[in-house]
Amino acid sequence: MQFSADDEIWLPILGYEGLYEVSNLGQVRSLPRPHAKGGPLAMPPDSHGRLHVTLYKAGSHKVLQVHRLVANAFHGPLPPGMETRHLDGNPVNNAAANLTYGTRGENQRDSVRDGTHNGARKTHCPAGHPYDDENTYVDRVGNRHCRICRRKQWQASYYRRRAIRGRHL
Repeated sequence: MQFSADDEIWLPILGYEGLYEVSNLGQVRSLPRPHAKGGPLAMPPDSHGRLHVTLYKAGSHKVLQVHRLVANAFHGPLPPGMETRHLDGNPVNNAAANLTYGTRGENQRDSVRDGTHNGARKTHCPAGHPYDDENTYVDRVGNRHCRICRRKQWQASYYRRRAIRGRHL
């Protein structure tokens, strides 16, 4: 389904029909009722920068992430084993056109591509050696390793094995 940035479309939030709606532009609003005037809801970011809202129903409340509400309304229910992905890597852009479902691996690759992955932002290994073309080894899984540290680990292991063999001769 294609969504135009010019046309704001509002759909009910599953489980909160008649109480709240979500738009294809990533907004959430309360509908007017006898005890509430209705209108846009506050969407503060959580500790990861993702926007969330608090929805009330039958005397209880629930905190839900906006990107999940938008994706559920405009892309259907979340398939098993999938996550909601932000195509542009911006957790505040919850427009339906910016959201899609994908695997955990796809979501992680997105974060590496966008520079938001914690490991991808590291410029030096824990020992302080730079992650540059000359000093970086990438294993089959895609993890980066410091060549200097790996060499030191190999040497220490070699000398340990040699010392043990020498004692047993």
